[in-house]
Amino acid sequence: MKNNKIIEWAMQNRQIILLLVGVLFVAGIYSLTKMSKQEMPEYVIRQGVVIGAYPGANAQEVEEQLTKPLERYLFTYTEVKRAKTTSKTEDGMTYIFVELADEVSDKNVVWSKIKHGLAQFKSSLPTGVLAVIANDNFGDVSSLPAQLQEWQSA
Repeated sequence: MKNNKIIEWAMQNRQIILLLVGVLFVAGIYSLTKMSKQEMPEYVIRQGVVIGAYPGANAQEVEEQLTKPLERYLFTYTEVKRAKTTSKTEDGMTYIFVELADEVSDKNVVWSKIKHGLAQFKSSLPTGVLAVIANDNFGDVSSLPAQLQEWQSA
């Protein structure tokens, strides 16, 4: 019964329905002209990982002396999305998974600033910290159309 009322209303208000269809049609044509069209579009990966090595330290020492200071330092950058940045600490190692904000237009500039800053920040860490490395290069990623085809021999 409810479907019949919708159909009845649409039939009685034909001009509104035609106007709505027209607006959607024009919006679709406009979107089609503005949409980028690439056969193999590139994806921007806004994630990276900061790895710290602190040999000989247990997980708690790594957490207190390396992970927390690194997180505080990374959060000084407004481009770092705090809610999506996580860390994993284990004996002698820390992994901080960093995600940049969606508003970042050039991720390479931001990661360059972070890497340069980490090199300077390393001097404020305990002397046992071997390395602090940022990796944002996960390779060039693009969509790849895949197709399965039947192979028949004659």
